[in-house]
Amino acid sequence: MSHPSRAFAPLDLIQLVSIAVIWGVNNILAKIAVDALPAMLTVAVRFAFVLAILIWFIRMPPRAMWQPFVLMLIFVGPLHFGIQYTGLKLATDIAPMVVAMQLWAPASVVFAALLLKEVVSPLRWAGVIVAFLGTASMNFDPAVFAQGGALLLVSLASVSYGLGAVMVRKIAGMDVWATQAWIALAIVPTMLSASLLFETDQIDAMMHAPLIVWAALIFGGLVSSIVANAFLFRLVQKYEVSRTTPYLLMTPVISFALAALILHNQITPQIMLGAALTIGGVLLVAIAERRFKAVA
Repeated sequence: MSHPSRAFAPLDLIQLVSIAVIWGVNNILAKIAVDALPAMLTVAVRFAFVLAILIWFIRMPPRAMWQPFVLMLIFVGPLHFGIQYTGLKLATDIAPMVVAMQLWAPASVVFAALLLKEVVSPLRWAGVIVAFLGTASMNFDPAVFAQGGALLLVSLASVSYGLGAVMVRKIAGMDVWATQAWIALAIVPTMLSASLLFETDQIDAMMHAPLIVWAALIFGGLVSSIVANAFLFRLVQKYEVSRTTPYLLMTPVISFALAALILHNQITPQIMLGAALTIGGVLLVAIAERRFKAVA
């Protein structure tokens, strides 16, 4: 049996709730930014702020880590954010997209079983299935079905992030600041190149972007990417992932409320049902992880 889990320290609990709030707000700000700027350019500018702050932390990883490290950079960096922001650009309502963003957790379970040969309990498999069915079920809502392409792209981006998260486990020991700097370094030139190849009117869009767009980009780069990830990295080193995950499920709830209040999105019963199933599936994965550790 494992030792009993210690209670959250007050400061740690504040940081954990702060992560959910930051990410919940950032989802709305990302939609505001990507509506004003081309998608690839939006990603490049956001992570240019990250790179400007963290470039001094870049260190070369050990030679033995290079293959999983490069794969992690690709799947967590340009592939994930490029596909996600393209989906957000196409979306008319943010709420279903926020639900799809949660799929990275069950996706990481699948990839861990396939690539790391981890033993997955029936309860965790049930959580994976419920989460994916929850996202798919939202397409029964006509408003969501009309933006099914956007939902598919955001879901694929989440799956990409889930695969990258498994690669992270193969490069244990990398400093959080160095990892964030490398991700930004992988994103900025690739997304700028993609923007030049596939997008138009970048300069005009940047010149006419309102201040809220630049505030959203700075918030996404400095607060969401740097501050929230630093909090999370510290917390997962102190507490089990299965204990932190349920608190992070406040993120879509916060985004839903802000989408209704600020973006005037309609949150239909079908979307709520799909969200409940997806979040419930992610929670099942977390509960199963905790039970697995308790008997290990």
